[in-house]
Amino acid sequence: MRENCGYDPQDLFERLTQISFAMDDLRLFLDTHPGHREALSTYEDLRQKRRAVKKMYQEAVGPVDFYSAGGETRWNWVQQPWPWEKED
Repeated sequence: MRENCGYDPQDLFERLTQISFAMDDLRLFLDTHPGHREALSTYEDLRQKRRAVKKMYQEAVGPVDFYSAGGETRWNWVQQPWPWEKED
């Protein structure tokens, strides 16, 4: 695990999952109501919250997905410790 950034990784992961679920649900609504201003505003708020929580999670644990692994010129996903290699 990376240096403790003051975030509880379990709580951050749960928040990330909840926000992602809400965004997915709202996207389904927006498929049939694309001009609904309140839904669009709520989606943007959730998107910003998810970005912030994802950043905190990555600072505490590491990449959330392979898009976040980094490395502009080489593949480095496997350079991070695997979940079972981290100390609890």
